[in-house]
Amino acid sequence: MAMSTTATQAKFSAGSDEAALGSKLQSLLATAATGGRWNLIGSGEGLERSFKFKTFAKTWDFMTAVSLQCKLKNHHPEWSNVYNVTFIRWTTHSPKGLSTKDVELAAICDSLARDFGEVVEEPQQGEGGQSCAMRNLADTVASGAGAECCIPKPKTSS
Repeated sequence: MAMSTTATQAKFSAGSDEAALGSKLQSLLATAATGGRWNLIGSGEGLERSFKFKTFAKTWDFMTAVSLQCKLKNHHPEWSNVYNVTFIRWTTHSPKGLSTKDVELAAICDSLARDFGEVVEEPQQGEGGQSCAMRNLADTVASGAGAECCIPKPKTSS
């Protein structure tokens, strides 16, 4: 299924129900029609956006709530935080692409952000609502972790 924000097409994980995911994804994407705030990454294999709060404490509370959801869903984001801003990218490494968990957790993040008092600002011209420095930080950390973050570790005998 071809989803689009500008020229990027969504690329779903193998085995995903693309029709069902496509409609859920559309409501999250940053378009004038939906009011969503998420953007597809360049490869189309993930969603990303930044969240801003009034204080570091509120930001930390939000991140803690997201981490609890990650534990429940057995899935993790690529994310970075500086003071009161958190950048989150949802993607699935194996099988590669957007998965049901990515889309569901993005929606959960939006709900949690509202609950924790997200500060909503209009994106500046050409910014797309994303912090380039935070995105680059997440890229650097994610490339250092490699795909091994999502591959089950062999059990060792003690």
